[in-house]
Parts: sequence; C-alpha cells; structure tokens
Amino acid sequence: MSSAAPASDLSKPARAEIIIERVTEATLAEYAPRLGALISAHIDQNNQSINFVGAYTAAQAAAKFSDVAPALSRTGPGRDVMWVARLAPGSAEAALPSVDHDGNETAHADIVGTVRLSVHWALNGQFRADVCRLMVDLRYGGRGIARKLMDVLEDEARKQGITLLLLDTEQGYHAEQLYYKLGYKLAGYVPNYAMTPDGKEKRGGAFMYKELA
Repeated sequence: MSSAAPASDLSKPARAEIIIERVTEATLAEYAPRLGALISAHIDQNNQSINFVGAYTAAQAAAKFSDVAPALSRTGPGRDVMWVARLAPGSAEAALPSVDHDGNETAHADIVGTVRLSVHWALNGQFRADVCRLMVDLRYGGRGIARKLMDVLEDEARKQGITLLLLDTEQGYHAEQLYYKLGYKLAGYVPNYAMTPDGKEKRGGAFMYKELA
C-alpha cells in the first residue's frame, strides 16, 4: 500500500528541467536584451564590477552581448561559442519576469543563464581560450545551472582542441569559489583591478586557469 506524499512535498512548486542552447548570431540579436537584464541584476543587487561605472542604459547592457555576434560565425582565430541556459518548454514552472535596467520587461524570460567560450587570436595560442560572462539569474541560484553551462563549454573546448582555459573574476565574489569547485586553479590576484559600478571602491581580480585533459 503506497503512502501519500508529505504535505511539505506537495506544496513545493515543480522545477523545470534546465536545457542548454547554443546561441547563433541570429538568435543573439533576439536574446541580447534579456542577457542585458541579467547583467543589470548582478550590478544592481551586488554592486559587482561588470564594466560599468555610474549611469548606464539597458541598451548599453545588451550591447555587451550583441557586440560579439560576428565572432559567433567566425571559424578561425578569435572565434566564439556561446550558450544560454533556459527553462525547458512546456514545464509547470513559469518563468519569472525579466526587467531591464530601464524598467522595461524583456522577452525570453525563460533564459536563466549564459556563458561564452572565446578562442584567442594569436596563431601560437589556438590551444587556449577564455571563459567569458558566466552568469546565472540570481533568482535561480542553487540549481546547478552554472555547472551545466561550464560542462557544455568544456566539452566543446575539448572538441576544438583547446587544452587551456583562462578566466578572471572579482576577488572574493562567490564565482571564485565556484571555479575552484570546477577544478580551476588560481594564477594570482591583482589588487585594485576594477572599479565598482557605484565608483566608490576598487576591487581585486582573481585570475584563474584550468588545463583540460
């Protein structure tokens, strides 16, 4: 005889499966405003150092993504590969609203994270690439989304013959601890590396690497 599920389990909302989608130059044009809203959330809630100091617009935030679109179609040195994580279509979990820095709602609220692999331009460095703009919507934290994105990125890097991944992140920010868990090693800290968005503080940068087997 089966027993009924505890009331506490019944009250928990169903969580959607997270799927990873490779972004093209065409789809990036559609997704950029949503991705810009992701940047804004990290800046506004954490005062995290992400390029901007002082006032900026939603269009400028979106351009941090749309400006790399040509690299997604490149096949040689300087090529990029980009992914988004999104809630699986048809799931019971409704996407939370996406609002940009100007207060306007954006499309593609089901996108909850992103990352980009950027292969170096130097001909003698085609075995190395940068991990760029790993971000997850703060409201979806604790679901392993960043790890899913990084697993896909590292698999693609191996397929392309990349043996060394490089990245930098704000010293002491939770992302630094995540990268340690993913097997990245600290090359070193650079003090006073980037200004916070409010212009009140310079924060250190953590420079990290991982050698792929």
